[in-house]
Amino acid sequence: MYNTDEQMLRSLIRRAIRFKQLKENKEDQQLRYLVRHLIMEGDVDSDTKPAPYESTAINMLADAFNQILPVLKAGLRKLSKPEERLSFRDHVIEKFKSIFEGFESLDVEPSEPEQALGDGSLIEQDEGEEEEGIKITVDDPFRIMPSDGKEDVRFEEEEPDDEQKMEDDFKDFAKPGKNPTGARVAFETINDSNIQSVLADKRKTLFDEKDKQEFKQYALYNVDLWLLTYEKELADTKGQEPAFTEPVTEKPAGAEVEAAAAGFGEEEGGGGLPEFGEEEGGGEDLELPELGDLGKV
Repeated sequence: MYNTDEQMLRSLIRRAIRFKQLKENKEDQQLRYLVRHLIMEGDVDSDTKPAPYESTAINMLADAFNQILPVLKAGLRKLSKPEERLSFRDHVIEKFKSIFEGFESLDVEPSEPEQALGDGSLIEQDEGEEEEGIKITVDDPFRIMPSDGKEDVRFEEEEPDDEQKMEDDFKDFAKPGKNPTGARVAFETINDSNIQSVLADKRKTLFDEKDKQEFKQYALYNVDLWLLTYEKELADTKGQEPAFTEPVTEKPAGAEVEAAAAGFGEEEGGGGLPEFGEEEGGGEDLELPELGDLGKV
């Protein structure tokens, strides 16, 4: 049997425990409500948030950079020597120029054997479609080949295997006098990625020639700027002088860059960009900067 004092003490303890449990349950319910409210509020904001830039071309480029920048940063960070990273930067920029040249070569008017339809598609003229025969290269222009083609195989050039083709492509890609390791990493970084297809997909949304040129100019210039940013970070962590400190790509004509974005390039109005967000490891999506950070025309 408990005495009166002990019974009262036990009763007080039970009431204290029950009060604490009720308080915790209430706090948990309030926290759940707050989280649900924030989630709903975030969904509304994401649906109504305006485009971050005034230019459609720049908006498309900002989307493309979500996938492009982590790839370039990861490639640069593989290189420990400044001369390797300098070569990497130079080859990446040249490759981007080549990619856009390829895009522009497809923007030509229809050739004479083709007619443009009203919807912009193409249709061949009614001249029939000539089949392409086997191409051979004879050793002597005076050699007469049998008309039945039985000897053609003797002079057909062997198709290089995939490995040999890659090596041939790298030889065309590498710039003389530049560090070959940096060139090789740049070559593999771009070839093993979807950078070209991402640029192509975003560029397809642009039909105005001015927008296409803006997309190209800002892409080239900002690839240069972002590599400057990543090089400075990497050199600092390694206790090295940066391999490059100035952009080598021409700044887009008429561009205005926010003061907060300055840091590289000309003394006044530099042309640097703020970070899109942390993407260490090269796998995370980047957050878009605020309106005007990328520069506007």
